[in-house]
Amino acid sequence: MTNKIRTPNPTIYDIAKAAGVSPGTVSRTLNNIGYIKDETRQKIEKAMKDLKYIPNRAARTLKTKKTGLVMMAIPDTDNPFYVDMVKAVQDVVKYNGYSMILYYTEGKKSDEIKVLKMLHEHYADGLILINLSFSKEHLKEIERINCPLVLSSMCVSTIGGREEDRFDYVGVDTRKGMYLAVKHLIMQGHTSIGYIGGVKELEVFTERYEGYCSAFIESGLKVREDLVFWKNYSETTGYEASKYFISMKERPTAVCAANDMLALGALRAFEDSGIKVPEDVALVGMDNIDTASRVKPKLTTVSIAQSEIGRTAAELIYKRLNGDEKGQSKKIIFEPRLIVRDSSIIFTG
Repeated sequence: MTNKIRTPNPTIYDIAKAAGVSPGTVSRTLNNIGYIKDETRQKIEKAMKDLKYIPNRAARTLKTKKTGLVMMAIPDTDNPFYVDMVKAVQDVVKYNGYSMILYYTEGKKSDEIKVLKMLHEHYADGLILINLSFSKEHLKEIERINCPLVLSSMCVSTIGGREEDRFDYVGVDTRKGMYLAVKHLIMQGHTSIGYIGGVKELEVFTERYEGYCSAFIESGLKVREDLVFWKNYSETTGYEASKYFISMKERPTAVCAANDMLALGALRAFEDSGIKVPEDVALVGMDNIDTASRVKPKLTTVSIAQSEIGRTAAELIYKRLNGDEKGQSKKIIFEPRLIVRDSSIIFTG
């Protein structure tokens, strides 16, 4: 019996022969060009599977001028906040027949600039960049880009939506979100409210601090700098901040954190010190990560629409790629939403 010899590196011609169609039909199927009957597509896909055909992405890119890839750059892989956003982007990417490259910048400007250079060099057809700051260096690199680009930095002060901008912007008003959180605590009777702010030099955290201050000023209260703790945006910093508040002669009766990871670190520190939340100290975070509703007590937090931001950003990329969205750049700002749970209110029966 003669063994069937399989082509080591099958081409579209081998696929066409096995499927009984023309090479042009195989090419149109691979590149999603024109109408292909379902029956024909199934034959081609079966032939590809039987011959273990792997499409040559580089060759396809040269022909179509498209990579079939969308990049998403995020600053942090430890914060669950980004999980919902990445999933929303991935859903849109898959729906449009593309693949996604996830790039981790660590929030460093140098890496954000690097990923912008990669887009300029056409590593992908579009980019969603979640950046923690915006600088002249960013803008200079963006000026060289001719691919769809969406920026998002969880704040509103980043430019965008102007005729001269070469990017779309999708964000959320976190200044307002922090204002809502602090006003909620003030309405519970708290006037001594500690604040765990994240990184003082980053725009996304300075905006949240402005929201904290505005709630105090509007309520006729004085902002006390000794109740403000700056470092980074990790759970460890939240723990350190709460230990600092605990060590004070008169510790705050409530604590507001710039994100949920900081709040979770604070909660752990209070628990380790035998301080009850909310009986001894109220606690509020921001981000509404999944863990916030599963810890005990459940964490009061501010939802800042990460899934909506991811989905909207990805849809904007494809509208630009398909020509459905033309002209002036767009700036879309979502509204924050305070979600009150057990950590900030003492419920009485």
